[in-house]
Amino acid sequence: MSQAILQFIKINNYKNVRLAKPVILNNLNILIGANGSGKSNFISCLKFLKDCLTSLPDESRGISSFEDAVAKLGGNRILDGNVESPATVGISYGFSQIYQTGDPTKDSGIFDLKLYVDKQTRVSIAEEYLYSGEDLHELEVSPPFYYYKFPNRQAGKGAISVYDTSDQLSSHFEPLNNISVNTLGLVALPRLLEDSPFPPENAPVYKIRRELVEFITKWQFYNANNMDLHQIRTAEPQIGRSDIYLSSSGDNLPLVLDNLNQRNIDFEDSINEAMKLILPKTRRLRPIRSGRLSLTVEWYFEGIPEPFFLTDMSDGTVRMLCWATLLHSPVLPSLLVIDEPELGLHVSWMPILAEWIKQAAKKTQVIVTTHSPDLLDHFTDCLENVLCFSSENRTHFSIKPLSKQMLDQKLQEGWQLGDLYRVGDPSIGGWPW
Repeated sequence: MSQAILQFIKINNYKNVRLAKPVILNNLNILIGANGSGKSNFISCLKFLKDCLTSLPDESRGISSFEDAVAKLGGNRILDGNVESPATVGISYGFSQIYQTGDPTKDSGIFDLKLYVDKQTRVSIAEEYLYSGEDLHELEVSPPFYYYKFPNRQAGKGAISVYDTSDQLSSHFEPLNNISVNTLGLVALPRLLEDSPFPPENAPVYKIRRELVEFITKWQFYNANNMDLHQIRTAEPQIGRSDIYLSSSGDNLPLVLDNLNQRNIDFEDSINEAMKLILPKTRRLRPIRSGRLSLTVEWYFEGIPEPFFLTDMSDGTVRMLCWATLLHSPVLPSLLVIDEPELGLHVSWMPILAEWIKQAAKKTQVIVTTHSPDLLDHFTDCLENVLCFSSENRTHFSIKPLSKQMLDQKLQEGWQLGDLYRVGDPSIGGWPW
């Protein structure tokens, strides 16, 4: 079975990111560019979709999960500053192999969202569509199969595809009412289908939505600047929680290590081998009970009988343990995003970190942003996986993929990718001037 991935994203009128064409994503994606070039805004559009599906609505204040996600995205300040308000911000997400039918056009889908932004009021949903297909450009040739259209011709009204017969060979549109502009259709669909006059399973979106939501909710986002080293060192998380992913601060590290050890017999050996690469005298690292109900981490070294604890280890060592836990996990997220993993690490560990990232990308989809030429050196062998955020003018940035053909002459001269980044070579950008 093929692995589902986020195939592309297209963004229009959102802050300083102007993407005239969809940005194609691979299993491995390395994002480079100057500070303020749009990398964080690009990632925010990914996190926004997950937040729409996973944020808990604040019913006491009448705030939906969509409205909470919009607030995290930037509220009514998300509109491109050069676009007159009110206007729409468009974000399209393309998914590949979400649902295995044997028909590539139906295995892949596009989620198309347009947000109405009025700087004087709230942000609301102007249009929301889910349809089959792999490429936005194909729509110009032939219309796609729409799973649903919200709204449909008038506010509060929607249309959803329903099979004509049990053989599922043909379908028609059925109307849906009470379509909200403050709740994502992907969230509201179960309720809308329950209230419909036809059985929910007669709608093709019934199964597609479940697969899509499960895929998106497994996305994980990390920023090295947000990793709380004090919390990681001193927290003793409670036994019994089922965490298999690090929290954004990393404070549940002992619990994740323990749970992954229970899930996979080889994981402990994998982590120990990874730590030997950065500290060769490592003998064994393991989560242990601290008191009756909590966990901590012991670290043993050759020739030293007493264990060390995370409070004894350097900042860089603790960070590398966090990245190793994420990247060697037997239960990888469906999308793993890491901002600036090189922060606080010794330059000699960069080839190790790069190799961990490459190996994880063979099993799931990975997006990494970096400003480190020392880390970039070790991605010279996969230039087609590098996306450069480059300046169109002083206010907007676009994204261009690198290629071997683009840099062939310099590569033949012995340049590495990081070398070109260090000197601010205009072919890849990365510098603010």
